[in-house]
Amino acid sequence: MTLRGIFYPYFVSSVMGLLLKISDVWKSFGNVVANEGVSMEVRSGEIVSLLGPNGAGKTTLVMQIYGELKPDKGKISLLGKSPTDSLVKRRMGVIPQECSPYSDLSVWDNVYYAGRLKGVKGHVLRTTAETLLQRLGLWEKRNSLADELSGGMRRKLLIGMALINQPDFVVLDEPTVGLDPSSRREVWDLLQELRKEGKGILLTTHYLDEAEKLSDRIYFLNRKVIYAGTPAEIKEKFSDWYEVVDYSTGKSIRVRGDKVKEVIAALDGKFEVRLPSLEEIYMEVVASEEGS
Repeated sequence: MTLRGIFYPYFVSSVMGLLLKISDVWKSFGNVVANEGVSMEVRSGEIVSLLGPNGAGKTTLVMQIYGELKPDKGKISLLGKSPTDSLVKRRMGVIPQECSPYSDLSVWDNVYYAGRLKGVKGHVLRTTAETLLQRLGLWEKRNSLADELSGGMRRKLLIGMALINQPDFVVLDEPTVGLDPSSRREVWDLLQELRKEGKGILLTTHYLDEAEKLSDRIYFLNRKVIYAGTPAEIKEKFSDWYEVVDYSTGKSIRVRGDKVKEVIAALDGKFEVRLPSLEEIYMEVVASEEGS
């Protein structure tokens, strides 16, 4: 069962194309600068990932996007309005990093209550709740208290609560933390399905394979935006070296791009030349930024 076709008409997006626009946003806490002139965009039908080390300002930026914090300077436009607009809040879904379902409510009641708070009612609410719980592998647990669930299942319940109103824009701060590999892929499939339906998704994650697999664009953040682009563009931009794998010996050789032909000319048998992974690039970019 999929989510496609299950929606509440009130929430059908009137804003196509640009959903989120952040322009030169600054945020400080005392003398500590968390965000420094950040600008970024999310459009309908795309997944954008925000990557950065701990303390890079990711969660601070996300909290400004869903209206929990206000920028000191700059502007955030969400669905063409302020993030604090009541209509905008009903048309977005959020999973904050530090968040838990209601422990004394059942799985079903948590999702149902979240839907009522966002204005979803009647048959649409019941059908959407059932679809989400089945899609997230929680249907058999629908009568269990949230407090009885594993940490991974509670995380999936939060995803269901965030999506119950079929939002136009979704903010997911570390949504797959604590999930096993199979559950992570279930969430990936769900996010890709939402993208096909035209939803805009902003994702923060520490899983580089997740960002590379899902993202249409990636922003490297360390207080400010270090670089932004598609996974392929980022690899091309920062790939001044390649890995040459010599299958005859099983050894890997790291060489500069201008030396690749010279190295492979000296090899006998099968070999492979590959670009560095997004994770390797990320580690180098962050290390370079922190050392500058």
